[in-house]
Amino acid sequence: MSQRVKPGGDAPQAPDVVGRDAAPSRRRSEKSRTAIVGATRKLLMERGFDRLTIEAVAARAGVGKQTIYRWWPSRHALVADVILEDADKILRPIAAGTDLTADVCAWSTALATTLTTARGNAMLRILTIAGTEHPETATRLHAGFTTPLHATVRNRFASAGFGEEPARDAADAIVGGIVYAILSEGRTYDPRRAASITRTVIAGMFAQ
Repeated sequence: MSQRVKPGGDAPQAPDVVGRDAAPSRRRSEKSRTAIVGATRKLLMERGFDRLTIEAVAARAGVGKQTIYRWWPSRHALVADVILEDADKILRPIAAGTDLTADVCAWSTALATTLTTARGNAMLRILTIAGTEHPETATRLHAGFTTPLHATVRNRFASAGFGEEPARDAADAIVGGIVYAILSEGRTYDPRRAASITRTVIAGMFAQ
């Protein structure tokens, strides 16, 4: 039987079907997204960037390829997101103590230690390859990883009273010296060398 509306009364409300259906849909979507990111991370470790395919990710995650393309337009975009999620484990602040050399040496040693683990080293190499092959991905990775990494060091030197240009040069020398060496030598790089590089750079700055 249809409901009548009294003059001046409110119209009967339709059942909130959309509201009830939206939450389960969001949960399913987030579950699929988590599965895709996890599958991509594992496949990158197993196969590397060159052998990673959307088909393999879909099969490992238990989703269709179109589900992946709903969030990521390309393989490069997917890999960039996975790398940037892991970047938080590397982008750590430098302690703001009273000893600049000790603070930056501790940070650089921790950075080198992370980048010479199996996962950290693989991530660094994938980041380099993916950025080289795809300009848009390179821009995202630079903004989400490279720039913050350098800024961490630059800001610590600035807080110690160094000018913008010396602080920038110090960051380039320390980060570049460590990352380039690890890319060249892989996991055989001794993290203690990072502290040696850092001390050399800082000694040179104070000598000027």
